[in-house]
Amino acid sequence: MNMRKYLLKYSLEFLVIVMGISISFFIEKRNAKDYQEELKNQSLKRIIKNIEVDIIDLKYNIKVNTIAANATNWLVKNNTNYSNISKDSIGIYLNNAILLNTVFVDNQEEYRALQNSGLIELIENEKAVTALQNKYIYHEFYKKIEDIIIEEASFLSDFLYENTLLKSQNKNEYGYTYERVYLTKNKIPHKVLERLKVKTGYHSYYADRIKNRIKYDSLLIEYLKTETNPN
Repeated sequence: MNMRKYLLKYSLEFLVIVMGISISFFIEKRNAKDYQEELKNQSLKRIIKNIEVDIIDLKYNIKVNTIAANATNWLVKNNTNYSNISKDSIGIYLNNAILLNTVFVDNQEEYRALQNSGLIELIENEKAVTALQNKYIYHEFYKKIEDIIIEEASFLSDFLYENTLLKSQNKNEYGYTYERVYLTKNKIPHKVLERLKVKTGYHSYYADRIKNRIKYDSLLIEYLKTETNPN
């Protein structure tokens, strides 16, 4: 009788110990999962801030590239009538058509950290994951277009510096000097105009892609906000 009593007692003690260990493991695992979830949400909130900064920069880039494209369109339209147009106006349009460009600098550090840590796997919304991955792939494409525009500008800059004079260091609202005067009565050479047209094509293409990027980034922000605040 005493043996059965002891067996029952020790069995209950063993069961209590096993249950205690199991509950401890469960709580530890739950805490670790909650901690990982918290890290993911903190990272996504920082990424949202980065995207909001990107949108501000991209809106600026659209304006600058649109001004450059419009300047070339004006030069092409008026190239047969320069004798009746202010040399200052021609100089300003040449300056904008040739020198205006942008360099998109994005902050990918937080996204790369999310990716490398494996926390990206915790994002439940697959649309958010896909949109996030595509965003930074396309960033590299935009930078390639900017490189082409800068290269085209380098081919045209000699003509600008030989045929215009910078009158002052005053800057426009976008931070560029602009007060140039055209020094000759000659029309812009055909080769220069054709190169400007090519450059303008890149400006317009870039601006259109960036407009789409802003639309997708705004949608991505909504995805990420839903992910970090599911309720």
